[in-house]
Amino acid sequence: MIDSSAGRIAPLGVLLLGAGGCANSSPPANMPPPIPSAELTGTPGVPYSEIIEAAGAPTVRPGVVRDGEALVTIPYRYRHTAVLTEDVTGFSITVRGVQAPAGSPGYYAGTFISSAGSRNGAPFDMWCFLPRAAGGERENICLLRNMPALAAIAPTRDNPWLWYSFSPMTGTFNYVRTPVFERRRVDLPGDLKVEYRFDGWRGEEARIGFYAVGRHVMDLPVSRDSAGRSRLRTIGGDFIVSRDPADPAAARIAPATD
Repeated sequence: MIDSSAGRIAPLGVLLLGAGGCANSSPPANMPPPIPSAELTGTPGVPYSEIIEAAGAPTVRPGVVRDGEALVTIPYRYRHTAVLTEDVTGFSITVRGVQAPAGSPGYYAGTFISSAGSRNGAPFDMWCFLPRAAGGERENICLLRNMPALAAIAPTRDNPWLWYSFSPMTGTFNYVRTPVFERRRVDLPGDLKVEYRFDGWRGEEARIGFYAVGRHVMDLPVSRDSAGRSRLRTIGGDFIVSRDPADPAAARIAPATD
């Protein structure tokens, strides 16, 4: 099983296999160190706030909100970005050649630990890159630095923009040589937005689906505050979700004022 320090968990046990004798190889001298933990603090109770932050004002849906509709939409940016300074090349038999060219922009996607084995000095953080932005073939590639000299390719069938959980499709990962990059502020291409979509009521509890760049990430719990209201905590502030008085199956949303 792979757990992230941000609270996201891979539901299946994952064997980190397929890297052969390079599991304990020395990392390249210019491999970037992990981000210091002091730089990975988000807002308590706000999912993914250690990874992303609001890049503009929230758009709040006025009036009645029905199943599947966005309660609030927020443009975002990644808190930690980078640019590859060397080509990322394949290591596994089925992964050969350049997988992401130098110049590909990317972003930090989380830090993980494995319950199946030791860290072997690897940072166990995941960085995602956008090779196509630098003339490469892939749109996205996400790399878990789970060995000193290698990185596992995370499955892109999942949402590469924000990670909740993952496991390899075949029971083992494919590998590349560990990415070498420079951490710096980068404006990433694309329409980066998160949505908090209404997914009905379970009793008195509002059900919320969390989406990034139009793709589902996870279902969010919505806690009740001291006044008994359903309080949705987002990267753009807190909101109160309530039943629509005319249609109890629908909802309304308003910014929290306290």
